[in-house]
Amino acid sequence: MNRYISFCINFPKTAILLLVLLTAALAPGILRLEIDNSIETLMPKHDSQYIHYNQVKETFGDNGQFMVLAVSADNLFSADTLSKLDRLIADLEEYMDFDKDAELARLDRLAEFRDDEGISTHAILSAFDDDPLFQRLVQRKIQSLFADKEVLSPRNFQQLEKTVSKTHGLKQDEVIDDIISAFTTKDIKGENDALEIYDLIDIDENGRRLTPDTPDAINEFKNRLERNPAFEEVLYTRDSESGQISDFGIMLKFKNLDGDRDPATRDILEIINSYTGLHIIFSGMPVVYVRAVDYIHMDFMTLVPLVMLIVMLVFYFNFRSLRGVWLPLVCLGMAEAWVLGLMGYLGFRITIMGSSLPTLMIAIGSSYAIHILNQYYNDFEIISERGKKEGLFLSMTHISLTVLLTGLTTFIAFVTLCTSQLSAIREWGIFCGIGALFAVFISSAMIPAALSMLPHKYPKALSSRRKKASLRRLTLTDKLLRVFTKCAVVHYKKVVFITIIFVILSIGGLIQLKVDTAYVSYFKKDSEVRQGVNAIGEKFGGGWGFDIIIDSGHPGGAKSPDFLNFMESFRKWLVAEENADLHIGRTDAFSDVIKTMHMAMNDDNPESYAIPANAMDIADYLEIYAGDDEDSDGRFDEFEPFVDIDYQTCDLLARLCRKEGQLVGTSEVKQIVKKIKTYLDAHIPEGASFQITGFPVMEVQVSHYLVMGQLQTLVLSFIIVDLISILLFQHLSAGLLALIPMGIAVLINFGIMGWFRIALDMSTSVIAAVTIGIGIDDTIHFMNNFRHNRVRGYSIDESIERTLAVAGKAIIFTSLALIFGFLVFLLSRFIPMNLLGALLSITMVATTLGALVVLPAFIKITGANLMPPTQETWAAKYLNLSRWFGLDEID
Repeated sequence: MNRYISFCINFPKTAILLLVLLTAALAPGILRLEIDNSIETLMPKHDSQYIHYNQVKETFGDNGQFMVLAVSADNLFSADTLSKLDRLIADLEEYMDFDKDAELARLDRLAEFRDDEGISTHAILSAFDDDPLFQRLVQRKIQSLFADKEVLSPRNFQQLEKTVSKTHGLKQDEVIDDIISAFTTKDIKGENDALEIYDLIDIDENGRRLTPDTPDAINEFKNRLERNPAFEEVLYTRDSESGQISDFGIMLKFKNLDGDRDPATRDILEIINSYTGLHIIFSGMPVVYVRAVDYIHMDFMTLVPLVMLIVMLVFYFNFRSLRGVWLPLVCLGMAEAWVLGLMGYLGFRITIMGSSLPTLMIAIGSSYAIHILNQYYNDFEIISERGKKEGLFLSMTHISLTVLLTGLTTFIAFVTLCTSQLSAIREWGIFCGIGALFAVFISSAMIPAALSMLPHKYPKALSSRRKKASLRRLTLTDKLLRVFTKCAVVHYKKVVFITIIFVILSIGGLIQLKVDTAYVSYFKKDSEVRQGVNAIGEKFGGGWGFDIIIDSGHPGGAKSPDFLNFMESFRKWLVAEENADLHIGRTDAFSDVIKTMHMAMNDDNPESYAIPANAMDIADYLEIYAGDDEDSDGRFDEFEPFVDIDYQTCDLLARLCRKEGQLVGTSEVKQIVKKIKTYLDAHIPEGASFQITGFPVMEVQVSHYLVMGQLQTLVLSFIIVDLISILLFQHLSAGLLALIPMGIAVLINFGIMGWFRIALDMSTSVIAAVTIGIGIDDTIHFMNNFRHNRVRGYSIDESIERTLAVAGKAIIFTSLALIFGFLVFLLSRFIPMNLLGALLSITMVATTLGALVVLPAFIKITGANLMPPTQETWAAKYLNLSRWFGLDEID
């Protein structure tokens, strides 16, 4: 380390040039960063639940990836409204059936305007009067790119072409697997001892829908819609007061694609939002993911500049000089570019958890720069006496080694998150740790190099502060440190007693702590996501839910009346009033198809909407049913989401409904799954079996890994910190003392979370690691300075006083930078980020008080001896970290 500092001081231009070149090399990697917030990517691929979840998707399709739209209007059954709905669905169908030749012809026609000057948007749109679908696409893109601009420049047109071409690529992927709506659904009718399939809306010989446009046609359509009970809360919903149809439902099922579905979802939302004459509410995981990406981008744009401004103010009030501001800012900017650029080059993606990394790195990195600059101004007179280079070398080697040690301990604390099975937390921990090391490396090079080139002068504002100190005019910081000193030296017993009270109270909160990883709970109540979830839950029974897989035990078993009747009784139990705690809004199953067939074969008698008593009837219905089988897998397309090829296993889809605006969290889901399993264990037919999977189950599994990872991280962090402290100070007592401030701060954090019903989630689960990683910095700074004073012959009381007077100021200002930096998270669009900011700020207050009051009080009451051993033991000889890092020379 000494050689590193010496090189930077003696060859400052070279050192700065190397840092700039490294920054220039790594920074472009930021442009490669992508955002991925799907919960599936968090799960370890070897997890049995994850494997089964994917097997179910292979058999029954991806029933978790869908959007539900509730469409209403002033006059829902008017010809105008139905026409708009038809156009909306036609626009959506463009992402379902791709016609390569037709699409290429469209692009060629659009390209004919390429060489024109001053291209009229009206002329472009008029050219596609014969192709209204593509005309509406072009109109949407013009509106999104240029608003109401009437004439496009060649450059504008180039942008338009590029955007339309992107949509061409999205259509080619055919991301929509199916559209379930009143305009696309077929029903079954019995006629001449046969089951015929017919469209709810008739289709002409060219495949175009004949949208009802007369009162009689509209009434006929309405009668068809209300005929089948299975359509209610799927294709439409009724007003709770009038009982009339109030909304049409449209469900968009997405294909199980490995690629990024975000661009296609955005195109679909653009289509939906273009129909201003319709009131459309939408929900579903694709929407949640898109809005999460939007919020992450917005957080980046607001939180990072704001935390930069805050640390700038802290730098200025601490150092009162321009160099005291721009030098640390340059270091922070470089460290940020290095860690984000490295992530981009290595192909890592930003998650909701990762979105906190840039802001966190600025807050943490600022502390290293503050300590180094603070040491420079504290040693100003020594540097003046020894000469700039020699004095700067002595000053910088003293503090840089301490900063290196704190950086290493911070790195280790963050890297302990590697024990987590969740990739988002694991990657977050790794890059936070790397970012801390980058901040140490850059600050320890840039600041000494710059100071060796800049004039050696003391800021006027700090000079006046020193004069006030010489006149015994104390600053607020000095007064605060005097209070801390008195507490630690005089009232140390009271400090220990109060600390014990806080520990007891925190344990009381800890035992009430709950875990919740419900993805939707990340969004605020007034957000579009939460409002959409609540509305769709009330209207259509929910936007996602469980796949309850029930295996009859033998091929063809799903055709058995006994098995199907069991399914029906189970479905009634799921939505029964007495089981409201299950939060199941509606269910869909293979039995719906069988009941519809039975009703159709009995002259559409509503009383026949039931499972036939005779197995032969079911076999006959399936035999005479004339459905489509486009993928030729042996199942009719309508059956694929509900039954396997052998008619042995059924997928019962149970949608979770967030009633009365209440979110169903992970704890509730665990209880729901437990209650369902208990029921099925008692009632499932002999020989049959079941499994429950789906998105909510994945969230429960995430919570399990979250708790296990938290325990492993805490134990490992405390063990490593304890060992480092013992080896560094060569005393067992040092290890125990180092754990006190951090252990208390972590316990207080969990206590607050428990008492205030703040759940342990993806974000709050890392607070312990951050607390230990940063808290150990203050602890090592205090203990190292305390030992330094003890070696010089001062008593315990004097050493505490002198340590607080020197190291205390730096600790207070670094803590202020961290506290106010973390408070920036309160402005995040995500609730977990808000909680992360508030809790981290509180724990930073706790670790600061722990290092400046509680730790010295425990040193005082125990009389702990941190002085180097007078006799070299085996451990001191071979495990002396102080010797490795040169701290003996510093003392």
